[in-house]
Amino acid sequence: MTPLIVLTLLAQSPAMPGGVGLTEKLACAPINAPAPPVDGMRVSGSAFHGRVMFGPGDTVVVNAGSQQGVQVGQMYYVRRHVRDNFTPAAPDFVPISIHTAGWVTIVKANDVVSFARVTHACDAVQYGDYLEPFTPSQVPEPLPGGEPDYASPARIVLADERRQIGTEGSMMLINRGTEQGVRAGQTVTIFRPTMDGMGPVLDIGRATILSVRQKTSLLRIDSSRDAVFIGDLAAFAK
Repeated sequence: MTPLIVLTLLAQSPAMPGGVGLTEKLACAPINAPAPPVDGMRVSGSAFHGRVMFGPGDTVVVNAGSQQGVQVGQMYYVRRHVRDNFTPAAPDFVPISIHTAGWVTIVKANDVVSFARVTHACDAVQYGDYLEPFTPSQVPEPLPGGEPDYASPARIVLADERRQIGTEGSMMLINRGTEQGVRAGQTVTIFRPTMDGMGPVLDIGRATILSVRQKTSLLRIDSSRDAVFIGDLAAFAK
């Protein structure tokens, strides 16, 4: 058997990054939904005529009130379904891209309508965005690493808002989740085969798994020598 050749372009994998803002970045990260969102709570207006985009401190109208269980003090994520015609589908992955615009806090609730203040904006909250209950994000502790297993890699399948590339600090999704035993805190090596798999493996980055869903996991690129593309591979540490 021909020995596997790896072209290492990076130094040893660094510790998982922490610092100010990582929790917020995790909460703002892209999601791939199992199905398109259904009609429900949405941003339906503002106190200012014609206003359709909102930032921190702005008040928005929500099309649900106390009759739907909305109460003052509740917090909700504000999200939108991104119509992504660029990210390829595959037999094991269907892109249903969800972008998190921020989160809001209910400040007043009538019977059928409520008012919410934008608590945090990942970018602009927009008219028509939908709401989901807020749950705080938690940054996982890094798990022990090891040598990357290039023989059975995951694939990078989605980035935020139609993006096709990522760099250091970017968050992207891979096509493996709890069904495949992925755990938050695991480290991965991002790599790219050469010569249609006949050449050496090009080792281009390191990343940490930050959160895991049933079929996908979110990774943060900790370091990279080159741009990371949709379709690049991720080898888990043995």
